[in-house]
Amino acid sequence: MSRTQKQEFGAWGEQQAAEYLVKRGYNIIDRNYKVKKGEIDIIAWHTKYHHGRTLCFIEVKTRGEDDGEAERATQGKKLPRFFQAARSYCLDKLIPMDRTPMQFEQVSVYAEDMSQKPEFRQYVIPVE
Repeated sequence: MSRTQKQEFGAWGEQQAAEYLVKRGYNIIDRNYKVKKGEIDIIAWHTKYHHGRTLCFIEVKTRGEDDGEAERATQGKKLPRFFQAARSYCLDKLIPMDRTPMQFEQVSVYAEDMSQKPEFRQYVIPVE
């Protein structure tokens, strides 16, 4: 089955985000981790100022310039599924959640098309 243009654009954006993160010192250990109720686009280790080595779960959203804000796409029902997938990942990989600093992030990738150099916005997703 061939992918749609939207899926191709999203995959391209995810690759751009991965390269962006690597340039900023992230060590990507997994991508597109899927469980029944959720998915995590990128999982990486990164050294944070206050917490040291931190496991980061990163959601990537890719948008064209006229497609609205990508930041709004990671809200509502999506967040509990994102957090549950992170929990499943830790259980699957035997990562001690009580002793491992973790952070949830979003990287928004903006470009009109795949020939354009993308712009990035990176956010920490608060855990309530």
